[in-house]
Amino acid sequence: MMGKTVRFALAAAMLTLALPAALQAQATVKLTKHNLSVGTRDASFTALTGKVADYGEVCAYCHTPHSGSSTIPLWNRANSAATYTMYTSTNSATMDMTVGAAPGPVSLACASCHDGTVGLDVITNKPNAASAVTALNQTFGTVFTGAVNALKILGADLTNDHPVAVTYDNTKDVAFVAKTTVVAAGLPFYGAAKDQLECGTCHNPHNNTNAPFLRVSNSGSALCLTCHIK
Repeated sequence: MMGKTVRFALAAAMLTLALPAALQAQATVKLTKHNLSVGTRDASFTALTGKVADYGEVCAYCHTPHSGSSTIPLWNRANSAATYTMYTSTNSATMDMTVGAAPGPVSLACASCHDGTVGLDVITNKPNAASAVTALNQTFGTVFTGAVNALKILGADLTNDHPVAVTYDNTKDVAFVAKTTVVAAGLPFYGAAKDQLECGTCHNPHNNTNAPFLRVSNSGSALCLTCHIK
C-alpha cells in the first residue's frame, strides 16, 4: 500500500505540473484584444486609448463576481436592446435545422459589444479601485473606423452572418456531422439540452491562439468541417 508521504509527494508533483497550464489559461485573455484595460492590453491595440475607460482590471469589462446577469453567469454587461433579424430558411434553401427567433444568452453576451449599440466600457459593477472612473460609452463604431468594422460590428441584421440559435440536429440534414462527434472535436453546444449552436460554439473569447478567437484552427477549413460534411 502506498504510504502517506509517497501519496503526498505524487499529489504535489501533479499539482506542480498542472499549475503552468492553469496560469497560462488565466493569462491568455490578457494578451488578446478582448483585454480592454490600458495597462495590460495587447501593445498593438492602441485604438482604445482615450476612447474606453480604464478600469484597471482585465476581467471587469465582461465579468463580475457579484450581482451579475441572471441569464449569463457572472456577466457584467447589459444585453443590447436591439431587435435582431435572424438567419433562417429564407436566407438559404438548404437550411433544414430550426433557428430561434433571437440569439441565445451566449450569443447575446457577444452581441453586447459586437452589435455596435452598447459602449465597450458600459458595465454593471465597476471594480472597487475604479468606482470613480466614468465610462466614455463609445461603441465599436466610434472606436474603430474603416473596413475593419465589418469584422467587429455585426449589427442587428444577422442574415449575412453564420446562423446562431440553431438547434443542431444532423438527422434533419445529413450533410452535417453527428453532434457527439462535434463535441468530441472541441466545439460545445448550449441550452438546457446542450444542442444550441451559438457564437461560443466556434469562438472562445478567452483564447486567440487560432485567430479570430476560434476554438480550433480553420486551416484547410478544419473548423467548418468539424460540423459540415463537404
